[in-house]
Amino acid sequence: MRVLIVRPPKYLWPYMNEQDNFLLPQALVCLGAELRRRGHDVVLLDAMPLKMGWKSLERTIRDLKPQIVAAGDSETLYQHETGRVFQTAKHVDPSIFTVAGGTHFSHLPQYSFGKYPIDAIVRGEGEDTFGELVDTLEGGGDIEKVLGLALPNDDGTPRFTGHRPLIANLDDLALPAYDLMPMDKYGTARYLFSPGGVTMHHSRGCIDGCAYCACWLQMARRSGDLPNEILQPHYRQRSVEPVLDEMELLRYKYNKSCVVFVDDTFNVNPKWMDTFAEEKMRRGLDSAWFGFMRADFLHRDLESGLFGKLIRSGLTHICVGMERADDQELADMQKHNMHVERNTATVKALRRRFPELFLQTTFIVGTRNDSEASLNHLLDYVEDLDPDYPAFHPMTPVPGTKTWEDAKQNGWLEITDFARYDWMTPVMGTDHMSRDDLEWKIWEMNKKYMNPFRVMRGLFCRHTYRRRMYIWWLKVSINVGIDFILDRILPSRSTSRKAQLSEYVGMIKPVWYDH
Repeated sequence: MRVLIVRPPKYLWPYMNEQDNFLLPQALVCLGAELRRRGHDVVLLDAMPLKMGWKSLERTIRDLKPQIVAAGDSETLYQHETGRVFQTAKHVDPSIFTVAGGTHFSHLPQYSFGKYPIDAIVRGEGEDTFGELVDTLEGGGDIEKVLGLALPNDDGTPRFTGHRPLIANLDDLALPAYDLMPMDKYGTARYLFSPGGVTMHHSRGCIDGCAYCACWLQMARRSGDLPNEILQPHYRQRSVEPVLDEMELLRYKYNKSCVVFVDDTFNVNPKWMDTFAEEKMRRGLDSAWFGFMRADFLHRDLESGLFGKLIRSGLTHICVGMERADDQELADMQKHNMHVERNTATVKALRRRFPELFLQTTFIVGTRNDSEASLNHLLDYVEDLDPDYPAFHPMTPVPGTKTWEDAKQNGWLEITDFARYDWMTPVMGTDHMSRDDLEWKIWEMNKKYMNPFRVMRGLFCRHTYRRRMYIWWLKVSINVGIDFILDRILPSRSTSRKAQLSEYVGMIKPVWYDH
């Protein structure tokens, strides 16, 4: 069958815009590789680096004449653009079979079927389910027998085909179909993930089930009666050799020399990482790399000396979810084995021993008990930690998470338009702060942290990668800051901009979006 898998035109997040970089979508290359291995005619279309707008996408669907159009997203704020893919496909040809995937659609099937013309939702890990679905459609079989699907009833309610087991051995996966993507258009940023940034994964899933996080849900173990299923965090990883083989392919065939590992948690298995670092250095592979790291495992690897070996193997940039400055708050978020005192010591040791490392951290503001005083305390904690880039994100309940269920049950949500769930715009207040007060406080925290001393220290850092990242951070922060201020001092601009964005606040509309 001819299958078209699409990442549609999207509004841009200011800190990852078209002037900086486009990151390769792993879902497309992984699903495309599996369908091709099964003998199907696959076209992968990423509208973002191609700067393909909606009119061009519609013409492309007409020209390609696909029998199946698939799209999906785990980011809630993009779900309406994914849904527009299905509307466009059905407008071109109502017989096209439309398939949605990703965390958002997996956890809101009834909402999705009621809003968009979707014929099936692939729930959870996609390769086996989507591959079997396409095989079944081609052979005229009964898709009700394909595990892992949600299908629409006539009234828009979902029916489920049962749980799909997770792939037992990730080494069995086909090599991602990089050759079906415009690889020359990824990783072209001068500063961000430079030079030649590209995504990869060495593992799937997570060992933890944080209450606010949707990432682990997609690769969770599923059990129990549907729709009231039980999700349990589950972690798997590939072998070292195929991971390094893939890195070499990206380095030498596609000239991508900064690998962004998009694993939920990179640093779970110290034995794997030790072997990875040794073998990468033995091969003489000069790719720099980035990983999302857990603070408790960072402490372990600093103590053992393993982290130094990772640095020698090319690790240049990490992102650590620190989130809060209070042990009980971390426990309430279901971040297990996290302790503020140990986290603080770990970050300070990283700062002292590895000045070449760009250290990025995330913090969540807007928990139910947050007040002006608690956020001042959090900022004091962050300033003491002294990361290179602390991202302050408002608590944003997304479907599938415990935080989402709590917010719905208690009526906390003030904004229900998913297009505004951008992790920049507060969608609810706290018991002590209004939503507007919280938004202003986040701006103040960012402004206060980004003081001239810190910026100049980074801009004149002798380590090339870290210096580049400071230039990027300063550049986009200035642009975001100007927009923030102008929207508040020029009411006509703010009103016009909101009307243009249809309340897609904080995001940037590309000039080619409608073309």
